[in-house]
Amino acid sequence: MNQNIKSSLISIILPVYNGENYLVSAIESILAQTYPNFELIIVNDCSTDRSLEISEKYQKKRFQN
Repeated sequence: MNQNIKSSLISIILPVYNGENYLVSAIESILAQTYPNFELIIVNDCSTDRSLEISEKYQKKRFQN
């Protein structure tokens, strides 16, 4: 594989609206990928469920490591 491709930053955009039933599974699936150089951007569209809380939990967990 080309070295430039191996080191390229990949942006994953995950839109969510009231997706608390699926959000943990979606985030965990993304984090389990083997490609190491990525950023995950979660776009919460004014959810009224716990989607924002779940997203913030993962954000805090990421910055604690």
